[in-house]
Parts: sequence; C-alpha cells; structure tokens
Amino acid sequence: MATETTVYITRNPGDLITAEDWNDVQKKIREDIAKQIHDAIQKVDNVPNAENAHKLENKTADEFSNEILEEVRREIPTRTGYRKLFKLLKMGEEKVIKHGLDAYPLVDVYQLEYFKVICSEDDEKSIEWMNFYLYHSSEKRIRFTPPTPPGGPTEHVEIEPKDGPPYRIPFKDMLALYKVKYTDSSSLGDLETEFWKAFFADPNDEFDDDQCCHSPWFDRCCGEKRTVKELKDRGDWDDMWFQMRPRKTINYPLPSSTDVGNVFPSPAPTQITVTHFDFNTLGVTLLQSAIVQTVKEHEAPEPVPGVDGEELKVMLLLKV
Repeated sequence: MATETTVYITRNPGDLITAEDWNDVQKKIREDIAKQIHDAIQKVDNVPNAENAHKLENKTADEFSNEILEEVRREIPTRTGYRKLFKLLKMGEEKVIKHGLDAYPLVDVYQLEYFKVICSEDDEKSIEWMNFYLYHSSEKRIRFTPPTPPGGPTEHVEIEPKDGPPYRIPFKDMLALYKVKYTDSSSLGDLETEFWKAFFADPNDEFDDDQCCHSPWFDRCCGEKRTVKELKDRGDWDDMWFQMRPRKTINYPLPSSTDVGNVFPSPAPTQITVTHFDFNTLGVTLLQSAIVQTVKEHEAPEPVPGVDGEELKVMLLLKV
C-alpha cells in the first residue's frame, strides 16, 4: 500500500521559492534527520563500536543533514520550470529541442567561449583552446615548455585570470548535478570518464573530444589511480574544478571616433534565431557564420586558431 509523503512546505509547480522557504526547509530537514537517527539508535541493542554510537552508516546527523541539503539545493531548479542545456549549433541547421515545460519558456543563449589551457594525456602536454576544462587549485597558472624543438620558448598560461573572478565550479558539484554515482573506492579516472558521459548525454549534445580536456594534475592523479577517499584525505577533493566560460553581449556598443585606443570584445552570440513550435518544443538556428574570437581584458580579440564560425557551442537557459 502506498504511503503518502508529508512535505515540509507545500508549493505548486511554478511557485516562487523564497529565501524564507529555503531556511525553513533546512531547519525541518535537520530536525527530521536528527529524530530519525535518534530513534534508530534507540532500537539498537548491541553496538559493536562505542565510538560510533551516535552515528548511522558511520555518519553523524550533521553530515547526513549537509548531504541531503546539498541534494535539495541542486534539485530545486529542476522543480521550478528551469532547464540548462549545452548544444552544438551548425550553420543553417535548426536544432529542435523537446523541453517538456508545458509552456513557452524564456530562452537565453550564451556563447561558450574558447580559452587557452594546458591539456595533458598520458603525460603528453600541449597548449589547446577548449570549451570545458578540469584542473586543480594548484594550477591557476601553468608553465609549458614545448618538447620540440629542444629549448623552445617557455609559455605561462593563465588558467584563472588575474584581473577578475575565476571561471570555476567545484568538480564535486558537477558530479552531483549530473548524478554521477561513486564510492570512496572509486578512482578519479573512472569518475572523470563517467562525468563526461553524463555531461554529454541527452538532453545535452555530444561534443567532440577536442573540446574538453584535463590538466597535468588530473592526468597524474588518474595515472596513479587515486581513489575518492585518498583525494579527500589529502585535501584535494575540494580543490578540483570544472571551467567553462559562457558569455553574451547586451546592447553591444559600436565603436565611434571617440573610442580610439579602447578595446571592445566581439559580440556573442551572433546570428541566432529561436522559434517556439508548441508548449514543449522549440528550435534554435545559427543563421550565418558566427564570430568566434578570443576574449581578453584590454586586448584586441583575435580568431581562435583552428576554429571557424560554421558551428557554435552554446549554453541555453530555459525558464518558465
């Protein structure tokens, strides 16, 4: 027989979730978990390890509360008519998207910028332009000396720009967002493989392998088959980052005669149309060749090497 679930705060689809609601939910979850752990402990007659008497599955009430609150926080957007999609647009080809929101959602389009990084695979390093990147806190600036020709010039690549906030999301948050399951014995290499599979799975598009990579630190740790527990014990679990750089321009300024010496970024994205077919289907089309250029503060934009505008990587935000 089905059991009716008692909700903490009743809300209907599309309702606004306020800060007060979120605070109340946190309090109720913590109280509920503490009571359930207390009740479970009272039913235990024989406790093999006295030091774990106030734990369940070797976790305290606070640890359980924090884990569940994190799950709730990440689940809220999926319950409020919100979607975040990563799509690869090709010029002249309409990308049809089934979003299932039962409404005409507001559609916001961000261009996924290319940025220079140091990629490493099997200890072979190279400078590349990427859309997605995994790295460690110790690699905010990476030094690179090309293997050929010997004695080639050394270059320092800024992974986290010094002149503004870093583009970064905790890797552990991305794992939770895309529901990648793991245990303390899972290796970082397997974890990364499963993450890219989940990230590029439907409803996102599958990007080419040359549009994502990881850093020398990730390469070394994957080669050493470090486990999640080892990473946590070493303090590295909270220092792994996922980087992408979504960008769009609003009211793009046209240079005038008074702008001599000023540097303007290229507009992004360009030449895109969005069409709503019905309450659950929309189309996105790249009409003409897109502008794909480097974006650096106080530097004139330049074309990204090896990238043309025949295809464009975008992040779509859909909100009802």
